[in-house]
Amino acid sequence: MTFPWPDDFSPLPEDPWLDARVETLARKYDTVEAHGWYSNLDPTLDEMATLLSPGDLVIDYSGGTGILIDRFLARPTAAKDLGFVLVDASPKFLRLAYEKLGRKADIAYRWIRFLRDEKRLQRLDEVLSDDLLRRGADLITSTNAIHLYYGLDETLRSWHRCLRPGGKVLVQSGNIRGASAPPDTWIIDETVGRIQSLAKTLVELDPRYAVFRPALEDAPRLAEHDALRSKYFLPVRPLDFYLQHLTQAGLRVDAVAHRVIEAEVADWFEFLSAYHEGVLGWAGGNQKIDGQDPEPEVVALRLQLIRESLERLFDQRPTFRACWTYLTCTRPQ
Repeated sequence: MTFPWPDDFSPLPEDPWLDARVETLARKYDTVEAHGWYSNLDPTLDEMATLLSPGDLVIDYSGGTGILIDRFLARPTAAKDLGFVLVDASPKFLRLAYEKLGRKADIAYRWIRFLRDEKRLQRLDEVLSDDLLRRGADLITSTNAIHLYYGLDETLRSWHRCLRPGGKVLVQSGNIRGASAPPDTWIIDETVGRIQSLAKTLVELDPRYAVFRPALEDAPRLAEHDALRSKYFLPVRPLDFYLQHLTQAGLRVDAVAHRVIEAEVADWFEFLSAYHEGVLGWAGGNQKIDGQDPEPEVVALRLQLIRESLERLFDQRPTFRACWTYLTCTRPQ
């Protein structure tokens, strides 16, 4: 048996990304699947296994390149005959997910577009069919993403509208500050801010990075790059912020848990390398602010600076302890 999609819902939409080539950035991002710190998905996968029954519908919101669904389906004890809708704002990521997961009849894809006139992303219920909405999802997952949402209120309210009564929401993020988080752990994105100060010191003192020194004397340009960085890596919000917004959206928070994830410094550097323009864009410049891309040798030097700053941040240790927060919620009956 396969999942019975309603007649008014096509698992594969007629979107241009289906015929596009797979882009390099998507492949670079997808390498995180091999990183040890992506064991942060395991608690969510374990909980999915306990919650799901044959015939259930799962919406993987911000599903990216399909890592969560791919890992869940690889589990021999995974429930059968499930339907999955992978939703993401990046057509590049959706294209790679489609290549990885293939033409499985039980997996659907939806691109939430940015509506320029309204200055917002489409809401979840705007990309699903009427019959699918009447059925309602049994589970919505959001992994490593909720801290990136700008219109959080409307996003969560749209989740509520798409869930059946009694349906569950599983959220996790490594960028939520909780008062009960284990001691001596990192909020993972806060390493990016610390890289800034260490990199500036290296540029000031180390002749290898002298080419970047003029950037440190241009305060307005530094401020522009700070603003750009905050779009790549949003400021960390406290746990209460998310609990309040989930409750306001009509969702009941049933459980909050914190887990310590051992992260390899080398793996985190590889991830940051994919976003080096946002991490340390002032060192060599970038297209968005300076109107041109830096030369390859300048990019190589920037990456070296990021790597050395990370090594200093963690005193040459190969790993660091990061804290992930896990939230289990229910749409009340």
